[in-house]
Amino acid sequence: MLGVDFNELSNWPEYVKIFVGVLALVPPPIVIPLFVGVMAGRTMAEKKAAAAVGAIGFLATTVLFTFLGQAILGVFGITLAAFRLAGGFLLLMIALDMMRSDPHVDAGDEGKRGGSALALGIVPISIPFLAGPGAISAVVLFASDHDGVSHRILVSIVLVAVAILLYLAFRIAAVAEQLFTKNVQLIFNKVMGLIVAAIAFEFIMDGFADHFPEMVTIHH
Repeated sequence: MLGVDFNELSNWPEYVKIFVGVLALVPPPIVIPLFVGVMAGRTMAEKKAAAAVGAIGFLATTVLFTFLGQAILGVFGITLAAFRLAGGFLLLMIALDMMRSDPHVDAGDEGKRGGSALALGIVPISIPFLAGPGAISAVVLFASDHDGVSHRILVSIVLVAVAILLYLAFRIAAVAEQLFTKNVQLIFNKVMGLIVAAIAFEFIMDGFADHFPEMVTIHH
């Protein structure tokens, strides 16, 4: 009825490649420490809620860009380079907050200072940690490999699988964090803030390199 042809499932290695490609841009070994750092000092219920919101936000954003990515960027005149720069500066501010944070602060004060767990699930966990410039640009490119609705639906199914994996990884991380003492959490949070700052500068430099190609040789 809608021109959907699920015979494309016969080309399953292509969708396995897409799964691996998207997962490589949001690898659990990297995003789990980021999640733990951002949610330091929160209750288990808040961590569970943030994990669910982060995974759903990632899925909603990437599926939206799977179907409408090129049109959205075109309407607003936004380039991926500009998106990388914006995401980089946002991450940098988050990194500074992480390095200044103190898990010894009680949950009430932390909530007032850092925002609600649901808000953190959207920004920065969903965007730009998970659905960042890399993941968004990747799904736009993967979706444009073939014309037709069926291919985009199958790409969306792949994204559902990635989102479920990320949610499970966050839930495991939330439980494992309970094994950390407050002092370990403090040190871990500051180290993760430094790592997030480094990732932020990578985004920023990539954005500048896209605008000024002569910077590519300097950056790399």
